[in-house]
Amino acid sequence: MRQRPDVTVALARFRQTVRICTAVAVIASGASAQENSTIRQLEAAATASLGGPASAQAQLEQDRLRRLEESRSPGLDRFFDPFEQSREAFAERTGLNLSFDYQALYQRSSDSLSGTDEAASGQARIIGNWEHLNRGADNAGSFIFILENRHRLGTDIAPGSLAGEIGYLGVTATTFSDTDTTLSVAYWSQALPSINGGFVAGRIDPGDYSDILGYVNPRTTFSNFSILFSPVLPIPDPGFGIAGGGYITDQIYALGVVSDANGSLTDVDWFPGGSEFFTYGEIGWTPSRDQRYLTNIHLGVFHVDDRDDAGVPGGHGVILSGNLTLDDNVMLFGRLGWSDGEASIARRAVNAGVMWRPGFYDDLFGFGVTVADPTDPSLDTQTTVEAFYRLDISDNLALTADVQYLNNPGFSDDDPLVFGLRLRFNL
Repeated sequence: MRQRPDVTVALARFRQTVRICTAVAVIASGASAQENSTIRQLEAAATASLGGPASAQAQLEQDRLRRLEESRSPGLDRFFDPFEQSREAFAERTGLNLSFDYQALYQRSSDSLSGTDEAASGQARIIGNWEHLNRGADNAGSFIFILENRHRLGTDIAPGSLAGEIGYLGVTATTFSDTDTTLSVAYWSQALPSINGGFVAGRIDPGDYSDILGYVNPRTTFSNFSILFSPVLPIPDPGFGIAGGGYITDQIYALGVVSDANGSLTDVDWFPGGSEFFTYGEIGWTPSRDQRYLTNIHLGVFHVDDRDDAGVPGGHGVILSGNLTLDDNVMLFGRLGWSDGEASIARRAVNAGVMWRPGFYDDLFGFGVTVADPTDPSLDTQTTVEAFYRLDISDNLALTADVQYLNNPGFSDDDPLVFGLRLRFNL
């Protein structure tokens, strides 16, 4: 059977854009390679946080360790050294560890249903970890918060809304919305050394504790939700809840979260829809606690209640997920997901991919594919492909080129390419 001309053109554009992403690595080849620091960052973050790599405590630890490594811009690193030393001295005196970061993302689609084919937004965040109880001990307790501002950058929409303009069932830019200033999380984190674990309680992001693999960070790796997570998983926005977990043996762990199914980034309300919950639990295996992000296999189950006021039905499902890190520079990952009910965007899904660290400072390449059968039976199977290359400019600055190919995207006859460029600065 002959391909449609528009499919042929889209595939040609996709291959061309992948070459552009790969070319960034060639530009980097003039730099001297160093021993990869990302492995050490993920090992330390896995013990610092109950949640995933994008959680507040894990991000703080990764950024701290990154500042200790070499980069392509030693002069720029030295410029920021006094600020970093002052921040660290303040944390030493007070127990309050503060970090500041800014992300900007631009996305453009090759096709659009409405004529709107580009979007850009920024995120300014203050991340705080105040170790207030048993400071420095194994059973320390901390107050964690993220205060952020999400805003558009010169376009009519934010990237989080681009999917609706191109007929895609999903989100092409996870977390890059337009919600102004919000207290996204604010919770107490308590370590429990007796189980090599702990719990968090307060305003939490349930996505930090649901089906976590070591590559899941929308600010430093992939952008598409269906690559970062399984599209069968209906994760709500931040809301009040509790999560906890620990190790049953040295290698077997259990983790669970119960959160408000009506969570909202903009409204900090106490269960506005009443007793309607999102619940997720998993049991998993990892070689050791500090390897949880790097090598992991787990079985997770979830349930979300009917949301009566919002008119959204509930659902439940199962996910089998795993990732494996080879030779400290290649991570393979995959998922199988199934759901029942109307809460999820997909009834069945499989996704898999690879991340590769080429050895040029903290550079990172990623490639992922997700094939999903939508919950709506009238829609055909949708395939999402994403590739990115993250260029490590300095200890505090990274630039990521990203391309997504969306085949058979739910509500459109086109197969758009979405090109993205993301800048992240942290201090």
